[in-house]
Amino acid sequence: MHRQLIIGLSGTTLTDQERRWLSQKPPRGVILFTRNCSDPAQVKALLASVRDATGEATWAAIDEEGGRVHRMAWPPFNNRRHAAEYGVMFSRNAGNAIQAVYQDSFIVGEALQALGFTHNCAPVLDLFHVEGHAIIGQRAFAAEPATVSALATACMRGLHDAGIEAVGKHFPGHGRANADSHVAVPEVDVDLETLHAEAAPFVDLIEAGLQHIMTAHVIYHAADQRVATLSHFWVAQMLRQTLQFQGNIWSDDLCMKGVGDDPLSAATAARKAGCDLLLLCQPEGVRAIYQQLLVEL
Repeated sequence: MHRQLIIGLSGTTLTDQERRWLSQKPPRGVILFTRNCSDPAQVKALLASVRDATGEATWAAIDEEGGRVHRMAWPPFNNRRHAAEYGVMFSRNAGNAIQAVYQDSFIVGEALQALGFTHNCAPVLDLFHVEGHAIIGQRAFAAEPATVSALATACMRGLHDAGIEAVGKHFPGHGRANADSHVAVPEVDVDLETLHAEAAPFVDLIEAGLQHIMTAHVIYHAADQRVATLSHFWVAQMLRQTLQFQGNIWSDDLCMKGVGDDPLSAATAARKAGCDLLLLCQPEGVRAIYQQLLVEL
C-alpha cells in the first residue's frame, strides 16, 4: 500500500519519525499545506529532504487553485483571482479569459516547479450551484459545463507547459453537495442523467490529456449509498470503464470526515473501489497508516 500513498507532513522540516517512514516505506508522494510552508528556501529544502530520505524522485503535490485556496503566502500564489472571476470574464470575452487562465497557470506552474513540486491539485472541475455548500462556491469557474471545460483546459495546459501535472477534482462533481466533506458526509439527490451531464468537464479534460483525477467524498443517492471515493460504481465502473480514463485516480483526503473516522479503513475501501493513489493529509492519519505498514517490516 505504501507505494500508493500521498502523505501530509507535520511541519516545516521532517521529524526523525517521518524520515524513518520515508526511508523504510517510501510513499508515492507528499502533499504540502500552509503548516509546511514558511518561505521559498524552506519549501525547497523540505522537498529535497523528502527525496533524500526516500532515495527517489518522490512526487510533491500542493493545492494552489488561486483565490482563497492557496498554501504559500507569497507571490505568485497569494494574489490570484478566484476561478469564478474568470467565469465572469469568459461571459464577456471567452478568448481573453482562456488566455488569462493559461498565463496565470503557467506562471504558477513555473514557480511550483522551481520549488520542487511535481503536481498541483487543480483545476476544480465542479460546477457552481447556488444551492450547493459554500465549500466550492467561487472555486468553481462557472455553472455551465462548457465554460468550466474551456477554462479548466487552459489551466491544465498552463500547468503542463510549465512542467507541473494537473489534478482535476472532484469527480463526479462536488458543486451540488450540501455539506463540507472535511467535517460531514455531503449528499446529492438528483438523477443519474443529470450527474452524467454535469460531469462533462471531466470527460472533456480527459480527452484533452488530463492524467490525474481526484474523487469526491460525496454520496450520490441515484448511484450508490457510499461516497464516490469508496464507490466501485464511480471509480472503477464510471471513471475507469465508461469514461476510459487511463491515468491516475486520486482519493480526496482520507482523513476527512466525509469518509468516516478511520483513515486506515477508508484507505482500504478506496483502494478496493479502484483508487490508485491514497491521499492522507493529516499527521494523525499518516501515523495510523504507517503504524500498520511497519508491522509488515
